[in-house]
Amino acid sequence: MGTERKYFAPEIETMPRDQIAAFQFPALKKVIENAYEKAGLVRKKWNEAGVKPSDINSLSDFSRLVPFITKDDIRDYRAETGDPFGGILCVPVSELRSISGSSGTTGDPTLLARPDLHGPQADSRFDRCFWDLGLRPGEYAVTINPTIRGSTLAPLLQFGLTPLAFDHTPAEIGRLVETCRTYRPTVIMALSTPLLMGLEQFEIDTGIDLAEVFSSCKAVVWGGEPLGPRGRSLTERWNMNIIEILSLGDATITLQAANHTGAYAWEDEVFVEHIDPATGEPVADGELGELVATPLNNFIDPLIRFRSEDLVWLTREQCPSGRTHARFMVKGRAGDQIIVAGKPLLPISIWPTIESQPESKAGLFQIVKPPAPEEFLRLRVGYAGEPQLDSLESRLKAEIRRQLGVDAKLELVPNDELLKLGPPHKIPRVVKL
Repeated sequence: MGTERKYFAPEIETMPRDQIAAFQFPALKKVIENAYEKAGLVRKKWNEAGVKPSDINSLSDFSRLVPFITKDDIRDYRAETGDPFGGILCVPVSELRSISGSSGTTGDPTLLARPDLHGPQADSRFDRCFWDLGLRPGEYAVTINPTIRGSTLAPLLQFGLTPLAFDHTPAEIGRLVETCRTYRPTVIMALSTPLLMGLEQFEIDTGIDLAEVFSSCKAVVWGGEPLGPRGRSLTERWNMNIIEILSLGDATITLQAANHTGAYAWEDEVFVEHIDPATGEPVADGELGELVATPLNNFIDPLIRFRSEDLVWLTREQCPSGRTHARFMVKGRAGDQIIVAGKPLLPISIWPTIESQPESKAGLFQIVKPPAPEEFLRLRVGYAGEPQLDSLESRLKAEIRRQLGVDAKLELVPNDELLKLGPPHKIPRVVKL
């Protein structure tokens, strides 16, 4: 395969929209028939709705008749039955060779099961994304593993990259720098807020030019949560081409396009919808809606019409790259918005206020959401060092008032303590009081 080739799989990546739709329904039909027969939660939800696979004869029938599955449905089924897979698994446990899971930031992780690491369910979409980013077989790739291990190597190996594996801990920063200098990897997967903090401190302590260290990287993948304004300024200073890695409704994982116009929702592998989170009705392309996803080739643990809680901008217009599959950008989480003194606020709008002070520049904070709207914003804020806490609190409150126009009640917590509240690469940004 020559490097002059524009697409990894041109016949799929540039498939006309009518052909995508014609491909999807036969694939979807097989997945839902299998899930209804073998997945307890799917059968339970469909029976309660009075729907059977024989009732589904088109994509529009599917979107009109099939009930959604939510994370709470999976948790409730797990609690009722003791099934660790929440009623989703369609094969005997004895056939599984890999069990990993989502990060579990908002609750219990969703288990991800595979019969092997390299079979027909290997991550073919990554081949297309890697090629789009300019990566080529034979190059080195750094992989930093926070909560999922083993299976993270499969897409790198499948594409022909040589993995250089690291644990997700700031203690690995020195080894990461030396490895990048020695092997000159072309991609790093994946940085996070705690690692960014570690890199900044390493730069301060050593004076090493991180822009030079990472100059071989065509892409630095960022995952887990949005990159805050200050974090983005750091990565820009180090000349990092930040590419987001995103969950596509827990049906699969995908990467942001090289041209930064959204992440590809590869529609030969996933049927995507986006809906009004309040009504469940579809919203138009180009508008904000909740992402709903159904896999088209998963016969192991398919989530059927899974409500992701991700609020996304989504379009099916052809990408400037010539690819025809849908693209999306995550704008927030359903339920993350809070109303304070009549003003709607999301975590991303609060980020700059926390990063404005030297002690809290890492941008570690949590919105503490009360059961009913209040006239002030409740925040748990992380800090580094040994500051005068009264001074830090008054400065943060003043900045919140200046930037957001609301008063705040703050709980100041050392960064290390706040990081213990989530998986290694992120923390829950909204928690209930």
